[in-house]
Amino acid sequence: MTEPTVQPGDYLFVYGTLMQAIEGNEMAQLLHNNSTHIGTATMPGRLYKVSYYPGVIDSDLPNDIVHGDLFRLDDNAAKIMKRLDLYEDIGPPFEAPYEYRRVLRPVHHGNKTIQAWVYIYNWQLSEDARIPDGKFRA
Repeated sequence: MTEPTVQPGDYLFVYGTLMQAIEGNEMAQLLHNNSTHIGTATMPGRLYKVSYYPGVIDSDLPNDIVHGDLFRLDDNAAKIMKRLDLYEDIGPPFEAPYEYRRVLRPVHHGNKTIQAWVYIYNWQLSEDARIPDGKFRA
């Protein structure tokens, strides 16, 4: 199965170490330097503490909301997403099943719903690690 192509102008929703408010992360800087920060946004899902970083899984429950930042990718979209995929342990040299999968999901920004790329956690998580308010704190 071929992954859909990432294009300039595509959106990316981040909820952890790539967020606007977190500094000192080389990949966060790469994203910020090659995109436009649209603002804060939310998406349906459940947020978990995996280690020093979080993971999101899908949820249809109305109270399961994840908070994060929305970015619009600039001219280097495909190149930047390949580097971010490696940061998120997707693709070679990592063994499948990968820790995350990158998928399109509806994200809410203000009164708009936008389709954005999101890294969804792909491994087993413990309910004890859930972050109930959906807000990651480094």
